Amino acid sequence: MAIAQRQLSLDLSQPINHHERLHGAAHGTVIYWERRAGKDRWSKVEPGDPVQQLISGLVGVPDTFLSVNQFYGWRLVKLIKSLRACYVDIDGSTDLEEALDLLQTARIPAPSFVVYSGRGMHLYWLLDPTPGQALPVWQRIQDVLIKALASIGADPAARDCARMLRLVGTTHSKSGSQVRGVVLTDTLWTLHELADQVLGAREAKRGQVHDLAAAGARKGRISGRNRWQGSIYGWWHLVYRDMVQISKHKWPGGIPEGHRDQVLFIMAVALSWFSEPATLYTEIMATAKEMTPTLDEVEIATTMAPVLKRAAMHAAGERTHYNGKDYDPRYNYSAQGLRDYLADVIPPELHDQLRALAPAEVILERKRKRDAGRDRVAEGRYKQDRTAYLQAHASDAAQRAVTARLLKAQGKTANEIAQELGVSRASVFNYLKEGV
Repeated sequence: MAIAQRQLSLDLSQPINHHERLHGAAHGTVIYWERRAGKDRWSKVEPGDPVQQLISGLVGVPDTFLSVNQFYGWRLVKLIKSLRACYVDIDGSTDLEEALDLLQTARIPAPSFVVYSGRGMHLYWLLDPTPGQALPVWQRIQDVLIKALASIGADPAARDCARMLRLVGTTHSKSGSQVRGVVLTDTLWTLHELADQVLGAREAKRGQVHDLAAAGARKGRISGRNRWQGSIYGWWHLVYRDMVQISKHKWPGGIPEGHRDQVLFIMAVALSWFSEPATLYTEIMATAKEMTPTLDEVEIATTMAPVLKRAAMHAAGERTHYNGKDYDPRYNYSAQGLRDYLADVIPPELHDQLRALAPAEVILERKRKRDAGRDRVAEGRYKQDRTAYLQAHASDAAQRAVTARLLKAQGKTANEIAQELGVSRASVFNYLKEGV
């Protein structure tokens, strides 16, 4: 009976199996899309909805997709609620063995399951429900997975958290093939566990010994510290959150014309690091309409055209050249350059609350206090450890002194006592002296 139940749990042939494997513990909205009679049809599955009833009619339906992750109502980066899987979309190849060989060479764990999409395959690494705040780490894992499988057609544009992939049990209209799934390892990862495997081990906390250089060398990648801290994704994620906070605080009724292009441009640049061209336009429009409801869509598109162009260059694998070096074509700014550009729109009363856009002196003071706090904690731990050591040492010494006096009473010489206790002759004389 247990074996039969296990086999049933590994079934990945029907839409409900695909949904439950990705979204079994529902925390947010799952988006579905299908094309029927030439029209796009969108639907949502919310926590508590009768999923089986809602998607039972999708079996065999052509060109039907579901969101990999969950959202607050709609599939936008800013609305990401729960990260459910990392994935790779491989076009034109269904050679799973070759994919697994490439992953093994890169020392990356095998996927939890594979979906044969009709013209390729989708590999999934299932995640424990992970809050959207972890998006920067998730995005870096995506980059490494795609790079490892680039030689067999991993789609470089399919790396964003708002992606939708074909639903198991439906059909691919162009190839006529059924979309089918196969469970591989069935592993459910925490994001930290998967990041340790894909990016390299994290840096140990202060006071711990951890050979990061060795960990990085084993994986053929840079050290855990550089992989986990200070990433470009982490930076732009903080910038975007700061910009939202500034906009809502300073202009609750909408951004005025004098600052409109400036603010929306930086928000679009931030979004370009998390959205591919197919979704970036929608992201920018949604953000612009929320921040400035009366803004004309044509005007938004014209203003944001350079951001969209650079995002398309990145998706196509293009690089920009400057001073003999290749760079990611998406816009980037130094921290101080961005603060200077936005100086007129950053209210002083928010300085203590901002993470990326606070003045440099505020961030430095914040770091100084954080480091001082760590030093106090480390000092406290040292004192506790030293006190415990001294107490243990005193207890051992007292025991040795008692033993030394007993051996002396039995007629043992100082040399014999020292040899038996594993101490010096001077220590033996001290032990015997204490007993006088």
